[in-house]
Amino acid sequence: MIKNLQNPLDLVICLKLLNVISLSDEESEQRINSILKTHLGSQFAAWETEAARVLDALADDEKVNRTKQSFSRLQEEDEFVKKEILLMIEEIIFADAEVLSTERKFYDLAKRYLQVNVYAINPTLELFEYLHVLNYVSSSDFASIDEFAEIWIKYMGPDIRIYYNEAYQNLKDLDLESQIQKVGEELRKLNQIDHDQKISIRTMVEEVIFSDNEFTDEEKIVYELLLENLGVESGLSFESSGFRLSKCLMEIEQHPLFSNFINLMIILAGIVVGLETSEELVREYAQTFHALDLGIKYIFLVEILIRLIPKWNRPLVFLSNGWNVFDSLLVFLSFLPFGTYPFVLRVVRLLRFTRIFHRIPQLRIIVISLFQSTKPIGFVGILLLLLIYIYGVIGTTAFSKNDPIHFGNLPISMISLFRAATFEDWTDLMYIQMYGCDTYGYKDAAEQCTSPSKLPVASVFYFISFIVISGLVILNLVIGVIIQSMTEVKRSLEKDEELRKTIKNIDFIVKKTRARKFEQMLDEDHH
Repeated sequence: MIKNLQNPLDLVICLKLLNVISLSDEESEQRINSILKTHLGSQFAAWETEAARVLDALADDEKVNRTKQSFSRLQEEDEFVKKEILLMIEEIIFADAEVLSTERKFYDLAKRYLQVNVYAINPTLELFEYLHVLNYVSSSDFASIDEFAEIWIKYMGPDIRIYYNEAYQNLKDLDLESQIQKVGEELRKLNQIDHDQKISIRTMVEEVIFSDNEFTDEEKIVYELLLENLGVESGLSFESSGFRLSKCLMEIEQHPLFSNFINLMIILAGIVVGLETSEELVREYAQTFHALDLGIKYIFLVEILIRLIPKWNRPLVFLSNGWNVFDSLLVFLSFLPFGTYPFVLRVVRLLRFTRIFHRIPQLRIIVISLFQSTKPIGFVGILLLLLIYIYGVIGTTAFSKNDPIHFGNLPISMISLFRAATFEDWTDLMYIQMYGCDTYGYKDAAEQCTSPSKLPVASVFYFISFIVISGLVILNLVIGVIIQSMTEVKRSLEKDEELRKTIKNIDFIVKKTRARKFEQMLDEDHH
């Protein structure tokens, strides 16, 4: 609650105009009133009545002028009170998902009149163009834009999305080289700000970079580009033992030889489990098998530690990857004592072999596609179940007396129809109904054929329609869903790979941008 407010009426007059330009509906007005009552207390209703009386007598342009006068009086308030007022205005404006241009102008007006520094950094378009490029680079390591936004709001306030959207529009049609060139030129404008803000910008960028607990070569290049244009020293220590260890482990993990070695160990683990199915080999080479299993187990443990240690202080980043969770779980289970349950132990060891799925790109596409197809395939399964149920009820009613083995009751009928949907001897089921159980199909179970009957036309229509709908239409939907999912996954992986290839050239791009800058400076000096 705002205390020691000297001009409450002027504040409420300003807020009444904000309510008008916000185009608020009934729900929004209730939310705004709730915010106002929280900050202004029980006296808000009386001030609101008085403010409405003052504004109702004025024309629209006079209302705007009166609001500016109220803002001028609010300059007399204590610095702490003005900060609270600005924060309350932010809470009202940015409570909605969409910020109108009129709301943004009102917010700028409030900041101009109140003249308080609520946040460490004044947001600028140039800064957000730089942050957009930084986000682009960090996306190769699956950094979260949501985490970035939380950091931006902490340093610059909630109106950052206005700047970010504009920056995005300015850069969206440019390739990475052009983006970096533009950002390198625009960042020079930040030299005009004071030193404290420069340090705050540097600190914010460092926090953004390490939000995923990684500092890639690409991020380092973009970071140095900022330092060069701001004219400040780095606030990071690249010589700490922790940083060197994390960097070393990440280089090991990304090295092709390490990846190939782990793939070989996975294949070896699968072969060993297969050989252990032979009791003769196990008796003859028991110690060898034990040594191989123990070695593979510890190699996989070391691999998990290499992947985990760089993210030790942010375990959720590591656990957000499903494959990391799966691999870690297998390693953990392999160290549990399953001596009394040899079958469970063998299954756990066999599951190691499934890790090859996400290490080979072609297999990874298939596995991811199957997982992504689970939901649509489930709906296709529900549709098939409903079809089998409907036809099961009809079949039980029509064929139960003639064919009690396959249509004696509803559950048996549904099982028989599921068999037919897979094209398994469905013609035999049809012939029994066409010719009667005394003629076809009951030669070895004649005692169950107590009421033979023939339905040649109905049975043909019944079974052919069911096969066409279930086998040729619905089941093919499953294939279509999987193919579509594979196409989408392949396109996504190709996009990520293209991004990584592009980022590999970022150092050259930055150097070329700097060369152009120095060339321009030399030309200016010559003239």
